[in-house]
Amino acid sequence: MHRVTKLLLLLSVIVAGGCSRSAGGAQPAPSPRVTSATGTFAAYTPGATAVTYDPGLVPAGAVATVSIAQTSGDSRVWFTVAGLLPNRGYGVHLHTNPCGATGADAGPHYEHHRPPVPPAAPSQPMPTPAAAPGSASASAPNSASASGKASAPMPPANPSYANPQNEVWLDITTRADGRGSAVATHPWTFDQPPRSLVIHATPTKTGGADAGDAGARVACLTLPA
Repeated sequence: MHRVTKLLLLLSVIVAGGCSRSAGGAQPAPSPRVTSATGTFAAYTPGATAVTYDPGLVPAGAVATVSIAQTSGDSRVWFTVAGLLPNRGYGVHLHTNPCGATGADAGPHYEHHRPPVPPAAPSQPMPTPAAAPGSASASAPNSASASGKASAPMPPANPSYANPQNEVWLDITTRADGRGSAVATHPWTFDQPPRSLVIHATPTKTGGADAGDAGARVACLTLPA
């Protein structure tokens, strides 16, 4: 009888010890992957991290920081800046390419879902205009461009894609001291890393053909690959 009692006590200790080890051995949640960049805006030079294209709106010496934290299923982006004009609104977005000599070098906004690309229309030969009486040649180039080809108009923005749920918008209104900050959270992660943060001249418009438009690109901060 004493032997049975001792055996039961021993089993209870083993089970209790196993339970405590199991509870104590639970794996902690993985830490998010964090990417950050900080830059002081200045006129463009090759390899510059932070560029101002309009010192009247983003003065040289202004400083910006962006941090991107990603877990397995979501992402959060923080943006802070100091040294901008006081009490003013700016549009701010993540873009696909690094900064360059012009704001256009940053490419389009980063989009989680991208609109389908329509098939290219078959090329058609340019019609040869009839020669006017007394003209030297009947093959003058199209007046729309020197090469004889009119430039294709930019398609209107699609608000189904150009919106703050599918893109990363970090618009700010600066305080009296020229500082501003914003946070954007998304239930998705970046399939390709965005390569720059662009500051625009005006707050971002929503809806219709103006969706995503925030005016001129006035500054750019390159993000690590």
